[in-house]
Amino acid sequence: MAPPSIGHLLPDTQAESERFAYSFLPGTLFVALIWLIALLVYLSDVQLTWLGVLPRNSLGLVGIVTGPLIHSGLIHLLSNSFPLVLLSGFILFLHRRVALRVFMFVYVLSGLFTWLIGRDAYHVGASGVVYGLAGFLLFNGMLRRDRAGLAVSLAILFLYGGLFYGLFPAEERISWEGHLGGLLAGMGAALLYGESVERRAEPDESEAAATASPIALQQRHQSSTLGNSPYAMRYTVSTDNAKATYLHPCRLNPKSGMVELGTRHTVIKSDKP
Repeated sequence: MAPPSIGHLLPDTQAESERFAYSFLPGTLFVALIWLIALLVYLSDVQLTWLGVLPRNSLGLVGIVTGPLIHSGLIHLLSNSFPLVLLSGFILFLHRRVALRVFMFVYVLSGLFTWLIGRDAYHVGASGVVYGLAGFLLFNGMLRRDRAGLAVSLAILFLYGGLFYGLFPAEERISWEGHLGGLLAGMGAALLYGESVERRAEPDESEAAATASPIALQQRHQSSTLGNSPYAMRYTVSTDNAKATYLHPCRLNPKSGMVELGTRHTVIKSDKP
């Protein structure tokens, strides 16, 4: 029996690298949309602040959807762009099964919290979404307590520890309410959709068949064809004095996976010269 090839022993690092790279594509496209809106605002010289969240005002509920797409200036836009790409990419790579639900939950709930607790002013920007995504990664690792999840939590604290200064009133133009609402939304997403980072999805049948060895595939094929149905091998033996045709029953040996002939045979035709 030939030894398994090195491709069956080593993980497909190329496929994993491609999956990691593509995980940042949706966040990049979302940030590109925000930059496009900012460019159109700059070229047309219009003010879209009225599309932000206006707390406890029925018309201000529209800002839950439109507010994260509007920013007050270039510095505000730059401060949110990189964290959006990075955090959404990590969530999609580590939690692909629930990533979309986490993002939508954080997007809506951070705006709703801002609408409930915010000051009487228009709140714009994706800062609440950034805090929500960071909060999900942070609280998910703390709640699940698996090693990989805790490592991600520590990385978030190290990279974005300064974000938590924005949870307290400091500058009038900064919406600390939106930051706090986003963090609470991230904690809620961790409670509802959190999962262990070390979880391994079960491969489907097509993936199992693609990675199976040739011997395993042969045995599976023999099991499906000879396992439950009676089969026989027919052959003819010729000599100078006689010619006879025999019929041997066949069976599959479940231990070896090989086809074996039965001990008894039947002569179905015999001719003598």
